Amino acid sequence: MILFPNTGFQRKDGNWRLNVYGWRFKRSSRNKFLGESSSTLGERIARLLATPEQIVYFNDTFQRDRLKPFMVKGKKDEEILIIIGKNNNFTTKTDSDGQFRTSFIMSDVDVQKLKSTSKKDQVITYKAVGDNADLWEGKIHLLQRYGLSIISDIDDTIKISEVLDKIRLAANTFIHSFRVVEGKCVYFVGMPQVYHGWKNKYNCSFHYLSAMPDQLYAVTKDFIDKHKFPDGTFHMRHFHWSSVSIYNFVHSTDTRMHKINHLRYFIFNSLRKLVLIGDSGEQDPEIYAFVARKYPKRIHKIFIRAVKGETKNDKRFLKAFKDVPREKWLIFTDPINELPKDLNIK
Repeated sequence: MILFPNTGFQRKDGNWRLNVYGWRFKRSSRNKFLGESSSTLGERIARLLATPEQIVYFNDTFQRDRLKPFMVKGKKDEEILIIIGKNNNFTTKTDSDGQFRTSFIMSDVDVQKLKSTSKKDQVITYKAVGDNADLWEGKIHLLQRYGLSIISDIDDTIKISEVLDKIRLAANTFIHSFRVVEGKCVYFVGMPQVYHGWKNKYNCSFHYLSAMPDQLYAVTKDFIDKHKFPDGTFHMRHFHWSSVSIYNFVHSTDTRMHKINHLRYFIFNSLRKLVLIGDSGEQDPEIYAFVARKYPKRIHKIFIRAVKGETKNDKRFLKAFKDVPREKWLIFTDPINELPKDLNIK
């Protein structure tokens, strides 16, 4: 079972809407050969693109670890018991993919009790139990009605994926060691430093909204932790083999709606200001600008990483951000030197 870190929103009455999202699965023997053959093919592709220094990473074990979550079978119609605190139990059922999503209301009194026992001030934990009685622990990040939330894409925004190239995307996803988006100055890490600067200055929450498959959640979370990005919630999509490829999956219409729907959920469930960060490799400029036009008072800033070195005067950006105030959006290539340390939050 995987429990994805999710959000808890404080309501107008002071109580909380807590969201739970998980995936229940089992090994699938019929996909064993597919996993092995995909591993071999993926390794061959990556070797064609690799530098001599990178070859050391291309062994079967390394790649199969990333492929394994794609080769399991979801357990459908299984009852899941959610246990939060001593007196709050909820039940839900898995869907045809083995996934389950639910939300429930909890009083502020109960939430404060849970916070008092938590290691992190704005994070509470819960337990989930399936039909085998194993206990799994999940996290809910608590968001008060007012504040600042940073909603960040992952691929080509904070992690190099090269989503515009089918082969390089596959290789970067399944073979290459994950690489962080860096600044031009060798003395600074890049995106992690920028994010921590905002975290320290504004005590803002972080939410990683990605078009990539949630089957990659575990390795993506490892990347976030390894490079010391701020802890946060994850909002990814579930991959089906009908999508044919990761490239088609990432660039589909469903990706656009996935991001728009999550942004709307943040807007409808709080009064927090949102800073949106993405890149030009996907549809982020068009998606973020659309939301900014719809909800101008809620979108505070938009930052877009130009993966091909485009400038703010690129025709695509001028079209995408039409009617969005110029001071609200910024195109950048170097996070350290171009992203502001001061977000002008009043």
